[in-house]
Amino acid sequence: MLQNIEMLIIASLLIFTFIASVNLRVQQPCPTKEWEDYKSRYNLEFSVSEDLDRREIFLKNCQFIMNSNSRNLNFTLKMNGFGHLNKTERLRLLDIKKPLLIHNNNDPIFVGKKIDLECDWRLKGVVSPVQDQLFCASGYAFSAVGAIESQFAIHTGDVKDLSEQEIVDCSYNYGNGACEGGYPEKVYEYCIENGLSFDTAYPYNK
Repeated sequence: MLQNIEMLIIASLLIFTFIASVNLRVQQPCPTKEWEDYKSRYNLEFSVSEDLDRREIFLKNCQFIMNSNSRNLNFTLKMNGFGHLNKTERLRLLDIKKPLLIHNNNDPIFVGKKIDLECDWRLKGVVSPVQDQLFCASGYAFSAVGAIESQFAIHTGDVKDLSEQEIVDCSYNYGNGACEGGYPEKVYEYCIENGLSFDTAYPYNK
């Protein structure tokens, strides 16, 4: 009986030690120096009072990233230029003005074609790097241009970096709204009729 009690105590201590070590690993606070480095990286300046508020938001977002990455999920989070914004402010940036396009055509596209159950094009080297659209609702341009870049790479073996900024600036007459949102379909229409510059010739406005 005494031996069983001792084993139970030892097991409880081991479980407590494991939980404590996990909590310590997950809940370790972000270094305060990260805030100064972040402001320098994105050229941010605040008043004394706002700096305190923004720093607190940044540290909470940093903590969220650290906790998520510690869970060994199938993705990794990283701090970007929105780290000093709270959830309400970030959602406001995504307040797209364009309504969704409704497609009424339900006909299957890949009739008679065999499609792999899964395919990771990143492993084939035909996906361009992730980019930062900054404070502009230009995701439609990045998604469409990224798809065009990948199609070009699949057919030629050469990855080219094309211009999202040209789409933002020049496809308004096709139904897009610059930094207020747009439609990948309209990007394709623009590119079919006008072609698309390389990013080096028409870089993104940062």
